[in-house]
Amino acid sequence: MRIRANTRGAATPRPSTWHDAGVVAVLSVSLCGVLALTAHTDPLALAAGVAVAQLVLAGAVFQSPAVPAPRTAALVVAAGGLAATALMTWPDVLSGFNGSHAGDSARLSGGTLMGLAPGAAVVVVGAVVREMFRRGRRTYLTASIAGTVTIGAWSVLLAAWVAAAKTDEGDEIVLVAAAAVALASLMWSLPGPRGLIGPLGVIVGAAAGSAARMASETPLDIPVAVGLAVFAALLAVSGRAIASTLAVDPARRLPVDAVLPLVLVGPIAFWTGQLLV
Repeated sequence: MRIRANTRGAATPRPSTWHDAGVVAVLSVSLCGVLALTAHTDPLALAAGVAVAQLVLAGAVFQSPAVPAPRTAALVVAAGGLAATALMTWPDVLSGFNGSHAGDSARLSGGTLMGLAPGAAVVVVGAVVREMFRRGRRTYLTASIAGTVTIGAWSVLLAAWVAAAKTDEGDEIVLVAAAAVALASLMWSLPGPRGLIGPLGVIVGAAAGSAARMASETPLDIPVAVGLAVFAALLAVSGRAIASTLAVDPARRLPVDAVLPLVLVGPIAFWTGQLLV
């Protein structure tokens, strides 16, 4: 996990090892398993699982050299994500009186549209405020704000899994999407040329998501389940590929590597549930 120094005194990133790939695979599969299981049990348990993923993602600022004072940045990222998750879990917090336009809008949207915006606002305002109170010369100001807001936006988007579970077929949708993400991410962790591992991950992830529909008492229609599984697997592999370009050292990108696939798939899972209404 450390940066080794070469004979000339310059730091060289440590190459990826089975340990790094194993940690990412275990963490990613575990988070997907938690989401799939809690979607069938209790909405609060699902929200807690999403909150754990958001806290893991908040740790990414500690690995980013572009974000000085990472402790306060992690608090901003976590605060925005948790606020979005809380508002999606209890959407009536932002609803108006019964019979009012605001109240009807909140109940129809299930808190989805109303939960993301306040969470994003917390991230943006928090990123600016932390820079105002940062000690020193505020070096890397633009990169620091951009890094904090980017990771914070990912954290907010994770709350879409809560909204997906609230749709009519939410538990089945979360199960199919999570299974596809888990297997696709697991396949990406295998050694070999990425040009071969990537398509293989999409195929295996899509097959796993399609097969997972049979685990439900009221399985989704085959076209819906297959379509969701294919897109979820494709986005999961894309997320792992994007994460691999963010830092050469795999230890520096571990939180993003494990959580970014869930960030990309969450909104797709929600939109699929909306189409079935």
